[in-house]
Amino acid sequence: MRFALGLLIACALAAPAGAQGVTARFMTTPAGGPYAPRNVVAVWIEDGGGNFVKTIGRWAGQRKQYLTSWTAKAGANDADAITSATRGDHLNTIQAIWNLQNKQGVVVPDGTYTIRMELADSDGGNTNEGTFTFVKSPNPQVQTALSNGGFINVNISYAAAAACGNSVVDPGETCDPPGSCPTSCAASGDVCSPNVLVGSSATCTAQCQQQLITGCVNDDGCCPLGCTTATDNDCGGGGGSGNGAADDNNVLGGCSTAPPGSLFVLFGAGLLVVMRKRQRL
Repeated sequence: MRFALGLLIACALAAPAGAQGVTARFMTTPAGGPYAPRNVVAVWIEDGGGNFVKTIGRWAGQRKQYLTSWTAKAGANDADAITSATRGDHLNTIQAIWNLQNKQGVVVPDGTYTIRMELADSDGGNTNEGTFTFVKSPNPQVQTALSNGGFINVNISYAAAAACGNSVVDPGETCDPPGSCPTSCAASGDVCSPNVLVGSSATCTAQCQQQLITGCVNDDGCCPLGCTTATDNDCGGGGGSGNGAADDNNVLGGCSTAPPGSLFVLFGAGLLVVMRKRQRL
């Protein structure tokens, strides 16, 4: 029963498919200050050397300066802080999400990182401070039912970034390993909407996509909509239809993609019908 419950919790906490990053969910307890149960909270990331990386959450409409450890690391005017109003109690779970980027918007390298949490309910003195670590690596992780420094029911889930070359088609990839990615595309069957290779095998994003030709280009077999004989020698007198195979090979639409001989066949068939009608009269 306990195993099944633990498995259910782990699945519920895991990040959604395609998500990459860290999600921390936790509850708080009073620090013993005179403003309790009102409190202010900050959550931030530090690297393995204790260097500040980024603020990922702040609940402090006022008195944020009394989050002394956070202020010492981030500065009281940290523009990256995701700000919410001062909390009125300790009843609800807090959630903070980190996208694995630093203040400059650059994804950090693999390694051990610390999630630091601080709570204050006074104008000074003691604060609650919790510290939790995780390892950024190719392997996803889930930690449940943690507690430290006055922070309880802490659950941390880490969704690993997609890795080209791991033989798994991760979210955002179209092929993996790179050797399985397409290097050319089969004909689409429509000269005005050819298959084009986009993306790159080096990033596991290569794929074939149909792309509509819109430019007037001579000798490509297509007469796009809006083109004429003056701008595209693939067009007939009526202008383009936008589809090289439409309008009975574009005989009426202006695209001269049909073989010249087929025009004589159509003309002859029409003449025969006219002659038969005259014989009946």
